[in-house]
Amino acid sequence: MHLILLIMVITYSLIKGDWKNWEKYYPTMLYISLSTFLYEFISHSHYQLWELQEDSYFNLMNVHFAHDLIINSLISFVYLSNYPNGLKKQLSYTIKWILLFTIFEWIGVELGKITHHNGWHMGWSILFNCVMFPMIRLHFIKPLFALILSVFFTLFYLFMFGYL
Repeated sequence: MHLILLIMVITYSLIKGDWKNWEKYYPTMLYISLSTFLYEFISHSHYQLWELQEDSYFNLMNVHFAHDLIINSLISFVYLSNYPNGLKKQLSYTIKWILLFTIFEWIGVELGKITHHNGWHMGWSILFNCVMFPMIRLHFIKPLFALILSVFFTLFYLFMFGYL
C-alpha cells in the first residue's frame, strides 16, 4: 500500500503541482515534514497514537521516510498549488482534501498498514485533518502565526492524550 500511495502521490504532483513555482511552496513543505518528524520524536519517547506499518516493500524506517519527507510534502505542495479563490470554493476544496485524506487513512487501517493506539481513532483523525489542511494554508500565507498556533495545537494533543 505504501508503495502504491507513494507512486500515486508522486504522479499526481507531477501532473497537478505548480512546479514552475515550487520554491514558494517549499517552506510549507518543510513545515509539514518537520511537524510529522516532531510527532515521531515525541511519540517514540512516550507512546504512539498512530503508527504506519511496514510491508514487503518498505521496512519501518523507509515507511516513515516515504511518508514524512515525500508523501506529506508533496500532498501539501499539490494542495497549495491548486488552492482556489473565493471562500466557498476554498471551503469546498479543503473539505474534499480532508475527506480524501480520511478515506486513505481508513483504507490503511482496514488493510492493517496504519494502526491506532492509546485512545486514537478515526474520529480523532478526522479532527486532526480538519486542523491540518487549514494549517498548511495558514503556514503558506502567515508562517509565523501558523508556527505559534501549531504550538497550541500540539499542547492540546499532548494534554488530551496524557503526555503532559
